[in-house]
Amino acid sequence: MSLFSVIYIFGHALELTSNSLAESIFWLKVQYVGMPFISPLALLLSLRFAGVERMRRPRYFIPLLLLPAFTTFFCLTNEWHHFMYRDIYLRPNEPQPLIDMIPGPWYIIHGSFTFGCLLFGAVILVRYWAKTRLRYWKQILTMIAGLLIPMVASFLYLMGLSPHGMDPVPIVMCFTSALYLAAILSTTLFVAPVARDRIFESMRDGVLVIDLANRLVDYNEAALATVPALQPSSIGKNIIDIWDTNILGPLPYNAEVETHETDGRYYRICPTPVLDRKGQQIGLAIVLIDTTKQKTLEHRLTQLAYTDGLTQISNRSSLMLKSEEALKDAVQHKHALSMLLFDIDLFKRINDQYGHAAGDEAIRHIVSIAKRHIRPTDIFGRYGGEEFVICLPSMPIQEAAQVAEQIRKDIEQNPLRLTDCELRVTASFGVSCLQKETDTVDALLQRADQALYASKAAGRNVIHVASFGGLVPFHASKKKLFK
Repeated sequence: MSLFSVIYIFGHALELTSNSLAESIFWLKVQYVGMPFISPLALLLSLRFAGVERMRRPRYFIPLLLLPAFTTFFCLTNEWHHFMYRDIYLRPNEPQPLIDMIPGPWYIIHGSFTFGCLLFGAVILVRYWAKTRLRYWKQILTMIAGLLIPMVASFLYLMGLSPHGMDPVPIVMCFTSALYLAAILSTTLFVAPVARDRIFESMRDGVLVIDLANRLVDYNEAALATVPALQPSSIGKNIIDIWDTNILGPLPYNAEVETHETDGRYYRICPTPVLDRKGQQIGLAIVLIDTTKQKTLEHRLTQLAYTDGLTQISNRSSLMLKSEEALKDAVQHKHALSMLLFDIDLFKRINDQYGHAAGDEAIRHIVSIAKRHIRPTDIFGRYGGEEFVICLPSMPIQEAAQVAEQIRKDIEQNPLRLTDCELRVTASFGVSCLQKETDTVDALLQRADQALYASKAAGRNVIHVASFGGLVPFHASKKKLFK
């Protein structure tokens, strides 16, 4: 655009210094090598500034430059067809030779196209100004002035209102070109808007920008998903009026925080100071990072690390860890603690006779029954294979044995229903308890394991308790196990 403006301006200047009609016509033709291309290039400049990528594709801008090429051709060959000017003559009674023209049909087409390009470019910039509010007002006003001032000057010339009937556009363009140059050198004319649109708007994380008075200055499209109250009229409002503390919690100003919304989404909110060139804080950028996928993955990994995949109860490592914490708390507060160890009787026979799928169903069946008889504070886990452990905090061994009897009886009375048959499943139990402060979880499990083996040796589907005096069979009819 600048190159064609130079051709136009210097051609016009040399036209004014011409001494004959032929010389003036020659420099008029030189002007038309550059002038027809200025307005469509100005339009492309506006499109680039506003980030309208679609209109800058070859199929759009090549026709924009094709019509000016015809204008140049018609001007250079006007003597053959007079399509551009019907006549060109020297203006009478002028001390310096000045030419006047009678426009031809193509001149009207060229003039309409020129005005259309400039007007369309100005409309694009005004809309972009409204969209970006006051962020780039100096740059946008420079661009708009570069389009509107030549339009006004050209309109005055066509209406015969310019001084001495001279075309003021080239002189005006010297001024507007200086404006463009100043804007490019001083404010990086294209960098800020392109960076803003390409980066700020394409960020997947929501961003809110507030000033030191807590007023909302800007936001990107992604922020709407987190703060639905945002709208164009929110600009300039106090951020507290927009920020939903019920969902996002208190607005963080200094430290990063994490929130958990009621709809199951997680966000990390990161406040970052916005500094001017002198390093002084002029605002705050609040980045809203959606961490839902990350948190979901973390929960899934935690579940895989601590949960048995078949039964969805605690696996062995999680069972031992939780039981050790419960035992430590029982010793510290001098509370009772009991441990149940049980397994499915003749489980190998189920696998061999009915298949491993039936064995898995039997395991899930036993777990579902046991869950009916335990408290929320109890720790239930798969110890290995067909063996299970229930840690019962704050429960004496007598009550623990009764819980074991309830589970045993429920298993016995509820056969496993397979596709083509009902399978009677039973379980044997061993019960132990905290006896001294130096007891460990392994010690409790070892005593419970001894009691379990005693139950198997006694014919299975029974309960034995590891008491202070040894292994004692449990009978539900008895009121007490010990004296």
